[in-house]
Amino acid sequence: MQVSRPPTRPDPNPDLDRHPGPDPDLDLDLDPRTRLDRQWWDELRAALVGQGLSVPAEPRSSAAASGRDAGPGFDLARSAVPALTWADSGLMWLTGSPGAPPTLPDGPVIGRCDAAARMFAALSAERGQTQHPEVATLLGGRAALLGLSRHGRRSAGGSCRLLPTADGWIAVNLARTADLEAVAALLGALGADPAPAGAAARASEGGPPGPEYESVGSVGSVERQAEIGLVSPQGAWSALSAAVRDRPATEVVELAQLLSMPVSALRTDRRPPPVRTHPVPGARPGAAGSWGRRARPGSDLGDLGGDGLLVVDLSAMWAGPLCAYLLGRIGCRVIKVESARRLDGARHGSPAFYDWLHAGHESVLLDFATADGRAMLRRLLDHADVVIESSRPRALAQLGIEAPEVVAARAGRVWVSITGYGRTFGSSCTGPDPVAFGDDAAVAGGLVGWQPGEHAAAPTPVFCADAIADPLTGLFAAVAVTASLRAGGGHLLDVAMRDVAAWVGAPPDAAQAARMGAGAGAGAVRVTGSDQRGWTVHQEGRSGRVARPRPPWPSGTDGSRPRAPEPGAHTRAVLAGLLPA
Repeated sequence: MQVSRPPTRPDPNPDLDRHPGPDPDLDLDLDPRTRLDRQWWDELRAALVGQGLSVPAEPRSSAAASGRDAGPGFDLARSAVPALTWADSGLMWLTGSPGAPPTLPDGPVIGRCDAAARMFAALSAERGQTQHPEVATLLGGRAALLGLSRHGRRSAGGSCRLLPTADGWIAVNLARTADLEAVAALLGALGADPAPAGAAARASEGGPPGPEYESVGSVGSVERQAEIGLVSPQGAWSALSAAVRDRPATEVVELAQLLSMPVSALRTDRRPPPVRTHPVPGARPGAAGSWGRRARPGSDLGDLGGDGLLVVDLSAMWAGPLCAYLLGRIGCRVIKVESARRLDGARHGSPAFYDWLHAGHESVLLDFATADGRAMLRRLLDHADVVIESSRPRALAQLGIEAPEVVAARAGRVWVSITGYGRTFGSSCTGPDPVAFGDDAAVAGGLVGWQPGEHAAAPTPVFCADAIADPLTGLFAAVAVTASLRAGGGHLLDVAMRDVAAWVGAPPDAAQAARMGAGAGAGAVRVTGSDQRGWTVHQEGRSGRVARPRPPWPSGTDGSRPRAPEPGAHTRAVLAGLLPA
């Protein structure tokens, strides 16, 4: 539910009435690129202002703010064609079926993300440290590092699949050993038997006979796995496909969420705001627009960096750390806090990817199972200006940490909560808070590509880029934090991956399409070529090559990349500075 800030808060946007946005008639006189830039800026600004946040009324010029127009071959008109900007971003290479022409989503994803990046640049410029995030790298950098490509209804990372149901499509993500273990229980709840389904799938595919159960992770012996009903990955997918085909999508999703499985239904009929602010009793803003050094009486945390803003990052994986990475780029000191008993799962993946997000940050390990560990966590939060977390809402409550209390404890503090479906999603149900990862959250928000069907058949959904809801959410969370600080802070920000994906991926409405006018990407899209020769996109008389994803640093420089600290490398020094506040 969208909630306005309390009326006692000073208006963070006093210029709003004096700058209602560009006149639609005058807007059509602008060149197509500038018109689109203005369109997506105004749209995002309205969404954030509606939540009590503060952003500049006017966008920076395209020439000053975008890196796409840096080169002698830059074509202003071509850059205004959404299909060509999608192709140039490298994300089109990751969207579609293998061997088939790559495809694109319905909405202007790159245009809206560029607006967020320009807004972050404008907000950071006000504090003297301009940083313009490179959207293509943020969204496709992991795929470039891992060498990923498109696989249609199987995600680029491989763990998630789109399965047809009786009335639509669902995304099932078997990203963890626990998810694979839960397949048997889900099949049982659906009235299906996993073992015969797996055997039938192998027989129909002409595969070799073999045991119905395989060793996965540290589950144990084959006998133990058979006892608990853990099917092989191939058997799991085959059995799930057969079991859900004749069941309603909602029924499957509800059963899966009771088992804490990341499963979602494809929905394209909703567009909530990308960021929500929740009212916090007792919360107080600091000085609006104040980016200066904050006083911390009794603290000996040492040099706090450029402006003294301390970010405590409790998040894991991708979206939250990307938000922290962007805040670190504008001079904030970032302290990453992990459980000594359960490190960030991203540490077990690509070292280069982890280094990209965490180099330059400090690492603290705490044992949350002990009273001392929980007390130190609370002391560290007492010193934070910004807190980032990606836990399911009930997890921190079990540690005695309540976000509203932390926000209200000091004027100007900002707490950003990153979840799959929002902080209040589980408040009306008795089951566990839903689990989500980037691919299934994007599907829940309707952000997919569409592969044309053969012989005039209806298009089928395919995964859009690589776990795209994760980096989208990290970018929009960083914009929301800086917009909150511009308004004086004192906000509890709720950033749900599903909602960000839904907002970014929505097609332009009729009014937006009318304002965009001719030359803004309304024409049909045609794709020619092959994986071997490369692909070319054609739209509105212009053409562009489909680029591969961009890595975070130039090719050949991996050996000299900045490195993330070892787990707990700064625990002793940071804890030594936590004197009584």
